Amino acid sequence: MTSHSTRAGGQRTAVIGVAAGLVLLAGLYLVLAPWVAGFGGAGVLALSNTLVGLVLVALAIARTATRRLRVLGWVVPVLGVWAAVSPWLLRHTWGTQPSTAALVGNVVAGAVVAVAGAATLARGD
Repeated sequence: MTSHSTRAGGQRTAVIGVAAGLVLLAGLYLVLAPWVAGFGGAGVLALSNTLVGLVLVALAIARTATRRLRVLGWVVPVLGVWAAVSPWLLRHTWGTQPSTAALVGNVVAGAVVAVAGAATLARGD
């Protein structure tokens, strides 16, 4: 093994570690967002955020612990896209409209998760 392949492996591991960290932070935000961003009566969106956030936190922790979750790598970007668009898809369900802070928070967290998940997939690990 040459130093070039070792360096490439280290860079790949670093990218995956940073991506998992970003997914973890965004997942924690999604769990806490109903209280932080003022979802008001948007209970369905709050439930969606909580569930998606918990799954993202679990996947981020598991991804750093084992390489066996490569097969589930596509789930993270899909959940990121869902988090970004869910305020509009769930807007007309039983409850009041979420605040602007809730909308912006979901879009930003969803975009971070989608990009981090795509970066992990692109690295092929």
